[in-house]
Amino acid sequence: METTAPPSRSGSAARPAPAAPTEVVADLRAARSQCSSDGATAGENPWRGLFYEHLRDEGLPALVKNDAATPAGSLWTGARRWTDAFREASLRAGDRLVVALPPSTAFVQVLVAALWEGVTVAVARPDDDIGGVCAALDARAAVAPESGPCRWTADPYAGPASVPDALRPVETPPTPAVRFLLRTSGTTQRARWIALSDRNVLSVLASHLPHLTLRRARVLSVLPWSHVFGLVLDLLPALLAGAEIIRDPAGGRDPKSLAALGEAWGATHLSAVPLTIRRLWATDRGPALLRRLHGGIVGGAPVAGPLADRLSETRLRAGYGQTEAAPGIALGAPGEWDAHYLGRPLGCQVRVAEDGELLFKGPNACVGVWRRHEGLDRRAPNRTVRTGDLVRREGDALYFDGRKDTAFKLSNGRFVRAGAWEARLKGQFPSLHDALLFTPAGEDLSVALCVDPSASEGPSEAAIRDVLGPLGHRLAGCVRVAPGDWAQEGKGRVDRDEMTRRLRASPSSD
Repeated sequence: METTAPPSRSGSAARPAPAAPTEVVADLRAARSQCSSDGATAGENPWRGLFYEHLRDEGLPALVKNDAATPAGSLWTGARRWTDAFREASLRAGDRLVVALPPSTAFVQVLVAALWEGVTVAVARPDDDIGGVCAALDARAAVAPESGPCRWTADPYAGPASVPDALRPVETPPTPAVRFLLRTSGTTQRARWIALSDRNVLSVLASHLPHLTLRRARVLSVLPWSHVFGLVLDLLPALLAGAEIIRDPAGGRDPKSLAALGEAWGATHLSAVPLTIRRLWATDRGPALLRRLHGGIVGGAPVAGPLADRLSETRLRAGYGQTEAAPGIALGAPGEWDAHYLGRPLGCQVRVAEDGELLFKGPNACVGVWRRHEGLDRRAPNRTVRTGDLVRREGDALYFDGRKDTAFKLSNGRFVRAGAWEARLKGQFPSLHDALLFTPAGEDLSVALCVDPSASEGPSEAAIRDVLGPLGHRLAGCVRVAPGDWAQEGKGRVDRDEMTRRLRASPSSD
């Protein structure tokens, strides 16, 4: 396997011209046309034509990590070695394969080979319990960092490093209509495995790629490829559009290093969750990098007012979706930002129910959910899907208004839609980074406000009572919390359970 030293990090005059975006989109639409509404593929595997056209004998795309660049031709050669290995082991179309590798050349090679063979790819984290994931998904095998039963390990650049003695016996039939099994939110016990078809993923790629301006792009990649945002809207578009993918070894967790990496490579695109963007903005070199970018998507969580103001100085876009939508539902224009702005519907039909919940339908709606011990719970392809998100709609623009599942009851039976009230507070007071309604003892309400310590003014308790309207008389007090002490999940959403635990234990919330 040939892995080269990095090309010049500035300019792109010597770089071979990748396919124009219109050509890639035409190929995606042609591939999508081969897929029926129930997820089945009629005739030729659509991924074969895409990869043959955009990887074989090409210089780009290229994956750069730890200062080593692997060009498309080498990605292709390694993928062919994996294809041979899968065939020798009698891994067949529709067999479920767990891929638990870190973002790397090996990950891309395994992914291309698995899609080429029509395997159902379940993407997991490298630190997952691989045996447990295989059992939960009734998978035939896994590709993982360490050897074990029914699994391959990967050479960093050149195909398998070790092969399984045998594949795992399974109880449920193959799932050829399912191309990916992806976890909704791998950090919670409520996480589910969503089944996505070729039609689902190719439809989102076809609808979104024309807006991503990826020609001659250098994509600074930080999102986990085990999640749908990173896989479908970061990795796959960059591969198909012939981009250079500059993978951050720290996955965006070290903002100073990330800013330096983006500057050194002349990054043109970055997609990330709001938390990563906020951390970048707090570094010396981060703001300049963000303002220089040609594009990228900020999604996974709503953006608060202070960060939205800063993002309006960039060409980054708001993006919104869910794993169940593969994940495209809405996308904003470059630099189009406001507090909690989600974008405008793209690639599907949306409507807002009477209670404010966002509903969608279209070719991006997942084909089903995988249930342990039961297998694939297939859903009707033309159904309307409930997102669980409350939104308001202004023309075509969508704004986040909270989650339906953030509601709770007070001891007198009063139902409090916390997410909706929090969104109103953040909309009314743009200086707020975040807000959290909770009940200290079940009888009254308290509000935690995430504000900068340097802020000389903030919303008064009286002003908060006014916004809460009929709930205002239940307000027992307000607590100010600095952003550094605000507990967040990986995507940047408030960790409600942790914050509520801390606040209830704090004397100031009594």
